[in-house]
Amino acid sequence: MAQQKDDWLQSIAKKVEADIHAIERVLSSHRIQPSPVLAQPRRLVLRELEFSGVRDGVPNAGAFSFSWMNLDHGLWAMLSEQNLRGKSTIIEIVRWMVRGRASSNLQDDVRRWMHVVRLRFLLDSEAYEVFAKTQGEPIGSLYRVRSVTEGEEEKTMLAEFATDGEFEAVMADFFLRMFAMEPISTWRQGGDEEGQSVSHSWAAFSGAMFIGTNYEVLLGDMPFATGLTSRLMQMYLGVPWVSTLAAAKTAHQLVDQAVQVTTRRSEQGRDAVKARVDNIASQLAEKRAELAKIPSDQAVRDAIDADTTELADVRRQERSTVERSERAAAALREVSAVHQEDRRDLQAHLDAMSATAVFRRLEPKCCPRCDHTISKARKDQESSKHACSVCGESIANSEDGETVKAELQERMTASEAAVKRAQMAKDEAETELIALRAKVELLQNRLETTSKELNSAVRRHEVATAVAVLEGRLEEASTAPTTQSEDRTGELKILAAVVNETEARVKAVRDGLLADVSKRLVEYAKAFGMENLSEATLKGNASLLLVKGGVPTSYSKVTEGEKLRLKVATVLAMIEIAEARGIGRHPGLLMIDSPAAQEVSPVDVDHLVAGLQTVSRTLPHFQVFVAGLSSKAITDHIPEANRREVAGNAFLW
Repeated sequence: MAQQKDDWLQSIAKKVEADIHAIERVLSSHRIQPSPVLAQPRRLVLRELEFSGVRDGVPNAGAFSFSWMNLDHGLWAMLSEQNLRGKSTIIEIVRWMVRGRASSNLQDDVRRWMHVVRLRFLLDSEAYEVFAKTQGEPIGSLYRVRSVTEGEEEKTMLAEFATDGEFEAVMADFFLRMFAMEPISTWRQGGDEEGQSVSHSWAAFSGAMFIGTNYEVLLGDMPFATGLTSRLMQMYLGVPWVSTLAAAKTAHQLVDQAVQVTTRRSEQGRDAVKARVDNIASQLAEKRAELAKIPSDQAVRDAIDADTTELADVRRQERSTVERSERAAAALREVSAVHQEDRRDLQAHLDAMSATAVFRRLEPKCCPRCDHTISKARKDQESSKHACSVCGESIANSEDGETVKAELQERMTASEAAVKRAQMAKDEAETELIALRAKVELLQNRLETTSKELNSAVRRHEVATAVAVLEGRLEEASTAPTTQSEDRTGELKILAAVVNETEARVKAVRDGLLADVSKRLVEYAKAFGMENLSEATLKGNASLLLVKGGVPTSYSKVTEGEKLRLKVATVLAMIEIAEARGIGRHPGLLMIDSPAAQEVSPVDVDHLVAGLQTVSRTLPHFQVFVAGLSSKAITDHIPEANRREVAGNAFLW
């Protein structure tokens, strides 16, 4: 091993042109251990299984117990004529005891019913036993069992547990040591282009011993996205350097991500500094503009004096305008009265002229008082001398009336013009007065506002201080040193070389094994009823390429029933090839749940079970359990002594 390790280190050092001590420091910092030794197979065989408890909440409530003793290598079966009769539970109980933690397939009510579980198994020739009280958190122990005398045993406690976590840790530590396995690190990609290292241990490795009804992945029960399937395949084949390669890849991705994160944070830091500088500069500009707008006390006093002087002048103008407005109003009243009088005189004269005209057209025959007849001589005298024929008084000429009318009209026109002039003078005075009063109000408001600024020295000092502070912050932000990211280029280069060199060593062993496994896999699949399968190629990433019916296809594209047979065939081929070479880590235990549940016909089930029976004879350390419905396809190949079977509606436990 030391020679292989030295050769490995020398090859890496040559690739990166670095000192071996520098490489060892990188390996040590990431806990990367060389694992060049081929794994030696150890076989796990179940010997005894017992569990008991109390059912509740169901029609067949009450105490129950199950005991299956004297188990050994070969083919075994749990059968019932109806579904939901406890077959899968037996597999899940075994998985629970082997892994130390119940899987999600174990129903909650069944988990609650369990009170005590005991599982005894062999690792090669050594016997071990797990005993657990399972009400609530499991409490129990792991023992090594040795025969002292015939019929007597000696149990040595290896570990105790009192919680689910402790139980899982105990079983993981035990089996990893016994099978010379190490936890495998994989890289789980997360959001925002970031990921994290995830360590997989015995709980994931043990999945290769259990085949349920989910056939998404070829090997184990971890999702394909975890990247664990190929690691499991290589580990169970006994390929050396697998854990080293997994750790190196994870470390490389971890450092690469750290470099990217540091670079991104450095860029974000620079952006943040720029944003801070811009923000401070914006605040500083605002404060400087505010400072420029704040006047000194002397400027404020000068403004107050100027406004006070102007206000006094406007007040004088206001008083003068008020007097002028009052005089204009009095004059308007006077001329309006004269104008009204002139209008009345003109109207009266016009009315008189109209009445005179009417009466002159009258020709009285007698006196309206005494009825004395008016003589012809009087009428003639009226025409010649313009003397009234009734009273003898002189009658005015119509030309005199027109002269008076003209005079009266001239007087009224003059007074009307005077009214208009007086109204105009009054309106002008009032308009000027309104403007003056508005100016008075404006000056008063300005004086009030300006007076408040007499204390501007305090505010000016505050703003000036704020400007100084912002100038200091701006200088500090502008000259702040940017964080220099640690240069890990050399570390990345070394880790990349470790990955490349280790991957080459894994591939050198793996490819030969995979070619043999692929060939044997086809033979097993045909024995299980896939007669039209002519070729299979198991790749290093655990993908399985097929030629079926002369057409290229792959594991992910075949039917569920074909996937089941390919999963079983792959495990068997791995075990057989590893067995032939004396390497590998698969324990040799396989438990298959409900093979007829996935589009598998009775004929295909017969082929599958017959093939398993043949394998159990070929591989003496092989132990297989099949859980399913009772059928001739199964019972023809598994002897009654190797079956737990119930009829009708009965339960296995």
